Amino acid sequence: MATINEKLDISALPPASRRELLSYYQYLLERRPSKKTSRQKNKSFSELCGKLSWDGDAIATQRKLRDEW
Repeated sequence: MATINEKLDISALPPASRRELLSYYQYLLERRPSKKTSRQKNKSFSELCGKLSWDGDAIATQRKLRDEW
């Protein structure tokens, strides 16, 4: 993989700015989603059907949450 220096000439920038730019570029590379991560995002709620249970009064809970505002 080519480094940022091979794609973009940053030599005109002051050294501190170059370091900051390269540091930010590394940060972005580390945050780039992998193929495995992107596949996991396509999950749907239907996968949870039958796996969760609710043992309370839904209306009472909804009113309690609403009244907290």
